[in-house]
Amino acid sequence: MEAIKEPDWSISGILGAARGAAQATTEGAIGTEHLLAGITTANGAAREALADAGATRTALMAVLRDRKGQDSAWRGADDVRGSVAAQDVLGEDGDRRVRFTGAAARALRAAMALAQREDAARFGAVQLLRGLLEEDNRAVEMLGVCGISPRAVRARLDGGADATADRDDALAPLLHTTRDVLLGRSIYRHLPFWERWLVRSAGSNLASRPAWWVGMETHEQAHRLGDGTMGTEHVLLAILATHEVALQYPHLAGENAPAPNTRYKGGERLAGLGIDYASVHSALTADRILLTADARPAEQYIDEATDPGTASPPASDREPVPDPGTGPLVETLLTEKTRARQLIDALTTTS
Repeated sequence: MEAIKEPDWSISGILGAARGAAQATTEGAIGTEHLLAGITTANGAAREALADAGATRTALMAVLRDRKGQDSAWRGADDVRGSVAAQDVLGEDGDRRVRFTGAAARALRAAMALAQREDAARFGAVQLLRGLLEEDNRAVEMLGVCGISPRAVRARLDGGADATADRDDALAPLLHTTRDVLLGRSIYRHLPFWERWLVRSAGSNLASRPAWWVGMETHEQAHRLGDGTMGTEHVLLAILATHEVALQYPHLAGENAPAPNTRYKGGERLAGLGIDYASVHSALTADRILLTADARPAEQYIDEATDPGTASPPASDREPVPDPGTGPLVETLLTEKTRARQLIDALTTTS
């Protein structure tokens, strides 16, 4: 048997988070997918490499929740039949109540062997991440679901030429802020402190509740344009921004989606009219279109779209009911005399 090398302080937190992820999404042993999700809770280079590539806690937990209880959704079994007790892998540092899949055990042993070669006193998160990337397991499969290759993660760990490669080349720079909030890299500053803390600690997937996401994004759009008062033009920008970002992250937008998936029906309708974020943003910043006042405050449209009777907020402890999506909101904006409708009419007439 290979010599057991002690874990450093970060591994205890990672293993605890992995165990929590496993208990929330499966009844079996801790797998490589759970270890990978655990790394996203630890400070340091391993988490940063994953986050830079797009594998944040928010993204990985969304994939795990979406596949909860669906072993058939995974391509590989992670060598569940070869599961071993944690003490057989970690020695005295292993919890006797915990088991690792065969693939997870091999990743941990690979991390120990790497630390041994590096003459490190203990193995840590970076060695564990490299160990997880050594074979075709569920951790690597989960990265693939997120559109991320093991090579991209290794490049970020190594700080090589590929480390700055961005998977979101198709996403306009103006939408990077929206993307970063979705991935959990940043958070909406206009939210009260307690709500920011709840959203961050819960790893909420805003893409699975677009009506609520639009409500929060509207404030951001108004702030970025330097407008002190929100109008329906900002609601329109928020609908388009969230829709276009969600298209780049189907693993987030599709978490536990209804069939058929109508979450982003409003954005799809606008796209069908030839309206996109860039065109609306350009029209607003260039002041090309004269807009009259909204029929009523923009907040009323947002409140109606996220009525407590139809949806629960992302940070709520209650069991969320189906989010109404953006379809009803767009329908209202187009039906009433709104600044959003004036923009759409002007842009579609011009085109």
